[in-house]
Amino acid sequence: MDYLKLIDLAYDGSANLKFEITTIDLLTNELQFNGKHLGGSRKPDGIIHYNNRGIIIDNKAYSKGYTLPRAQVDEMARYIRENQNRNQEINPNKWWSEFPDSTQTFYFAFISSFFTGMYKDRLAEISKEYHLNGATIDVENLLYIAEGLKSGKLSYEHFFELFNNDRIVYTC
Repeated sequence: MDYLKLIDLAYDGSANLKFEITTIDLLTNELQFNGKHLGGSRKPDGIIHYNNRGIIIDNKAYSKGYTLPRAQVDEMARYIRENQNRNQEINPNKWWSEFPDSTQTFYFAFISSFFTGMYKDRLAEISKEYHLNGATIDVENLLYIAEGLKSGKLSYEHFFELFNNDRIVYTC
């Protein structure tokens, strides 16, 4: 019940940081993901991992939906490149070191209130260039996913299969 506040946070443009923190808290403290809220300069909002799979996460709180603008696509692309190259001369904060060495398969996710516009094309663009799958997850589906994982109705393996360069839609 505590995480239902994510709905309010996702629609409150002044609550970006709280939305980021609460999202990662849900994934790491209620579910079986390991990870960390990162945020700040030149770092994704958070990362999570499970077994040998990791996800780079960017959260955006918007009341009228999120269009996934070019600047955010470029920023995610930079995070993916940094994670693939792992060169501290390019980014000395080494945020990617939060992933264990056993993490071999990566995904990316944008989480917001809901998505509008050309988000599917932009996900495909990132995927094609960097050879990994991503998704958008609206806050409602994030909560459904959490319920599915917690109850065992959704396996962690199937969860990762939902990353198909589109909006994840899951209902328990």
